[in-house]
Amino acid sequence: MSGGALALRLVVFGAFAAYGALHWSMLVASPSATVVTATIAATVAGALGLALLDRSPTLPRRLLQPLAALIVLASLIAGLVAAGVAPRLLLPTGWGELADLLRPALVGVQTVDWPYDGPDVWIRRTILLGAPLLLTTAAALAFWPVPAEMRRPLRGSALVVLIALYAIAVITKDPGSPLLFGALLLALIAAWLWLPRRRGRELATAAAVVLAVALAAVPVATALDGERPWFDYRSWSPFGDKRGIAFGWDHRYGPLDWPRQGTTLLRVRSESPHYWKAATLNGFDGIRWHRPAGYEQPRDIGAELPFERDARPDPGGWSYGELNEDWVHQIRFTVRSLSTELLVGAGLTYDVDGAAAMPSADGTTQLLSGTLERGDSYTIDSYEPNPTAAEMAGAPTRYPQWVERYTELSLPASGSTLATGPSSVVVPPRGNRASPDERAEAEALLSGSAYRQTYALARTLTAGSASVYDAVEDVESHLRESYDYDERVPERAYPLESFLFEDRRGYCQQFSGAMALMLRMVGIPARVAVGFSPGTLDRDSGEYRVRDLDAHSWVEVYFAGIGWVTFDPTPRAQDAEPAAGLTAVDGSLAAGQVRQGSSGPAPAPPADDGAESAQSPNAVAQTGTEQSGAGGPPTALLLALALCALAAASAGAFAIRVRRRNGLDGERLAAAEIAELRSALERLGWNVSPATTLLALESQLARTAGPLAADYAQALRSYRFDPRSGRPPGPAERRKLRQALGAAAGRLGRLRALIAIPPGGPSNPSPS
Repeated sequence: MSGGALALRLVVFGAFAAYGALHWSMLVASPSATVVTATIAATVAGALGLALLDRSPTLPRRLLQPLAALIVLASLIAGLVAAGVAPRLLLPTGWGELADLLRPALVGVQTVDWPYDGPDVWIRRTILLGAPLLLTTAAALAFWPVPAEMRRPLRGSALVVLIALYAIAVITKDPGSPLLFGALLLALIAAWLWLPRRRGRELATAAAVVLAVALAAVPVATALDGERPWFDYRSWSPFGDKRGIAFGWDHRYGPLDWPRQGTTLLRVRSESPHYWKAATLNGFDGIRWHRPAGYEQPRDIGAELPFERDARPDPGGWSYGELNEDWVHQIRFTVRSLSTELLVGAGLTYDVDGAAAMPSADGTTQLLSGTLERGDSYTIDSYEPNPTAAEMAGAPTRYPQWVERYTELSLPASGSTLATGPSSVVVPPRGNRASPDERAEAEALLSGSAYRQTYALARTLTAGSASVYDAVEDVESHLRESYDYDERVPERAYPLESFLFEDRRGYCQQFSGAMALMLRMVGIPARVAVGFSPGTLDRDSGEYRVRDLDAHSWVEVYFAGIGWVTFDPTPRAQDAEPAAGLTAVDGSLAAGQVRQGSSGPAPAPPADDGAESAQSPNAVAQTGTEQSGAGGPPTALLLALALCALAAASAGAFAIRVRRRNGLDGERLAAAEIAELRSALERLGWNVSPATTLLALESQLARTAGPLAADYAQALRSYRFDPRSGRPPGPAERRKLRQALGAAAGRLGRLRALIAIPPGGPSNPSPS
């Protein structure tokens, strides 16, 4: 290879490496330009070292491969250090510590939102490490000193690795402008394939072809549905099952152990983040929160809204307030991998367009028939208050009569068995008029129940509360600050009582269930909501991406004149203690996101427990395929390992080919080398006739490419007809031939030689 061609290949490799590394760096928030530049520089330096090593005419062949391995190792170490790995961890004495740091980070990578902007330094570093690993692999494949017959396929493997570096990054985090970035990728691929070997008019023709292909791709690309994959590998089934993941929403409280895939369930277009509600759990049966029978029938949804346009009074004498237009939202949902009979909405859904569904009075929207599945879209109108703390503290102290169904509980008596059955108690709403007998009866039932400690705690926490809002805040703060997040909780006869006073740890079901239970015990209307936390905002599409990892449970509290307001007692993500090996999701709901501009309490971000995630005790996966567990390596790592394995297999296959070639006898080896020479000349633009004579070819090479090329043909001719006279041209001679031919092509452009050859075929030339 001539010096000019080698320089071009290095330039193209550097451009391709920079293009892929820049996209890879976008997987983390605010990537460091220094880190990206150092990673690219380390890789290009390694490629340059390999290229110079291959061109060295005096270096003993036995040292070529060990030195190439050292160059690749040095380049890889430099890239890893640039990505943030301390040099001491790369020494053999630090490998154990490095493995301990990478193992949980690799698991945590599976649950992050992109781009990653969380506090875990090693998750960030682990993401960035993918770039030097893939780039070093590509550099080794593209410039490793190998025989000529192995060089072309290895360069093809390097191109695959570079494309994968870009593809993994853009699939994981869409950078937007797909046509622009795709055109740039096409240009880089064309430069990789053609630039070092084309000159003059050929180069101009190639550029015109690339431009024409890019322009032709524009209408095709715009016609494609970018939201629907051509092949959905996550939910593919050999039996053609196109259903998504189905959820059962009632609480269970048992230990959670299920695979979490990060599968996108919904895409939501909304002006602001919300908790996406699938169901409301209104009833407490003494053990768990659930949705009792009877709520499935549609009822007057306006009864639970805090307003009516005509301000007509409630039968209990309550008049509704005015509509706050800022709390009315129109939101569009697109189903991706979710199969559901309940319409996912937000707040209190009161109108649906695009699906046959009827909102219920409890805030759950039931489909009239069938299920929603992949590709279905619908739009809802919903009412979700976003009040300030002052507005909630100043809410009226009296409730309409219908709220009593949200202060009702079924509680087993103290010391009774589960078979005895619970007793139902309706706690008079706080602030409403009730007779002393009614309050005394409710207090007696609560104090004598199996939840007497919970009742005592609820009264203690709210005894000094000046308003309903203060009481809610006191209960929520106590749960956030006094209990730990843990998914592996033991089975208990009374799970919420045990959570509060024995285990003191749990996940979102325990936190939301305990808060709603205590609020009802003190006469505050409350209910449990289940569905999904807001997910991740895709700034390019303007949609929220909701995954199975976002499944969650929270609390809704009713404020007179305001409506149902969301509270989330589950500890913040940074304060939670995820189960061993798991990392709480960063980028989930941050404080203030839901109640934007509110001085009130923003719901805490859930420690992404996925309480109703696929394969949980109360969720059923219906994808038709077996899902892998959360402990598996991330997709990017699997692809990187697969590419490295492919490259190693390619190298091994061609090494076997070279070994077999070296085992040929003299005549067959000479014929193989003649065919190789013919192929090389044709690639350089020689017009070789169907037959040739080695003597004529030797003479032509002497005139056009110089004595080194002629010497190669002369040695080949001598060995072809008398193997005992010496040995065939070896790697050193072939390297000199390549240099001579490259220099001749650079000086003369395209060289055409018409050589008259008698019959005999290209692999059996006639003797001189």
